[in-house]
Amino acid sequence: MAIKPAVSTLNASTIDILNVIRANASMEYQQLVPEIKQAQEVVKVGEAIMGYPALANQFLNALINRIAMVRIKSASFYNDYAELKKGYLEFGETVEEVFVNIAKAREFSAEKAEARELKRTIPDVRAAFHTMNWRVQYPVTIQDEDLRQAFMNINGVQDLIARIVDSVYIAQEYDEFLLFKYLMIKAITKGKMYPVSIGDGTDLKEAGVAFRGISNKLTFMGTQYNASGVTTTTPKADQYIFMDSTFNAQYDVNVLASAFNMDKADFMGRLKLIDDWTTFDNERFNVIRENSTMIEEVTEEELALMANVKAVLVDAEWFQIYDNNNKFTEKYVASGMYWNYFYNVWKTVSSSPFSNAVVFVTDDAVVALPETIEVEITDKSINDNATVLTLVPQVDGAQLSGGNVEFVQTQTATTNAIAIHKYGVVMIPATATAIELTLELNVNGTRYLASTTVSASNDVGATVEFAKQNQI
Repeated sequence: MAIKPAVSTLNASTIDILNVIRANASMEYQQLVPEIKQAQEVVKVGEAIMGYPALANQFLNALINRIAMVRIKSASFYNDYAELKKGYLEFGETVEEVFVNIAKAREFSAEKAEARELKRTIPDVRAAFHTMNWRVQYPVTIQDEDLRQAFMNINGVQDLIARIVDSVYIAQEYDEFLLFKYLMIKAITKGKMYPVSIGDGTDLKEAGVAFRGISNKLTFMGTQYNASGVTTTTPKADQYIFMDSTFNAQYDVNVLASAFNMDKADFMGRLKLIDDWTTFDNERFNVIRENSTMIEEVTEEELALMANVKAVLVDAEWFQIYDNNNKFTEKYVASGMYWNYFYNVWKTVSSSPFSNAVVFVTDDAVVALPETIEVEITDKSINDNATVLTLVPQVDGAQLSGGNVEFVQTQTATTNAIAIHKYGVVMIPATATAIELTLELNVNGTRYLASTTVSASNDVGATVEFAKQNQI
């Protein structure tokens, strides 16, 4: 089961720290390093440690492993968004999220009872897998001379701890903030959030009405506000709104709290400020992008699209972020008289396709669905019984709508024994002829029809254009 490390604070004095290390050290350390009671005696500990390298090794290892580790583990939860994380995974690296859609009703009929009695009704069960995809390391080096300097004043040990720990936990905390921001930017610009207009952004009453209206709607069952189009709801207590700092400054907190039908205290816990939507620290992850595929660059086109974004309202379960590993290790380099420390952070960074997510934009934003969608055949496999095609929609740059694409199993395909998976896998039996595929966008039930037929003779690389139809 996922757990969260307890939040701890480091509030011991230098004297307490030195004595705790001594009490938990080896017998040799206890015999050579005195217990101290006054600040003036700190220098005695320094003299004993610096005169014997083995003791210095014991001291610094205890300093990091027994004290700094407490601060590092708890510091990762000081991030203001940390309450939206889902905990610590002690085992495994994949989380399976299962959603069971509500059952469909039918009329009661005694005449049909005989035919229905043993007939199976398969539940609509959907699954999403969130896999560990973030593994980074924060290195820091402590030189032997730094240890000597730590004992030149009463605050030396505490200053050393702060210098070692701050450089890694602040970096980790900042990166975690960026990962939350990254998830939202990518979801918005790939059309995975439902866009709602708030006018030109200058009329705060209009924006407040939009906030309140959507917040109220999310408490009712619906399909249009989540990426998978499942029937779900988000209670007020699970709603979180992210708002950029400048736009939020124009609002009175009481007005916002009123829009969400919450008192000020409750609302403040669910209002999350973000610096802005139009910038992202891409440089921070340059080295990671060069050597792995953990994270993409946030493009200028995406940031330009984000200029019209004012706020994001999500279900708390939309963020699927877990800690998989937080480990601090060390290595002493004798030839250089320094210690190398490595803070390893592994995470699962993902979002739920079954949770509601809404983005509020100004009128300048283009929220209309595209007139056409191009689909490319990216894979083809053939055996004696069937041909299997993999079709992938081609997204043309950043867009606020149209990211939730599903292929539809039509009656024509069923009649011809052709199986169409909603995510783009088509199985065509050897006896089947050319077919006409139907593409559906979940965001508002708009359907797209292919302009040409698809058959087993199509090759990899071929494209099919789908045109938008009337609302259904």
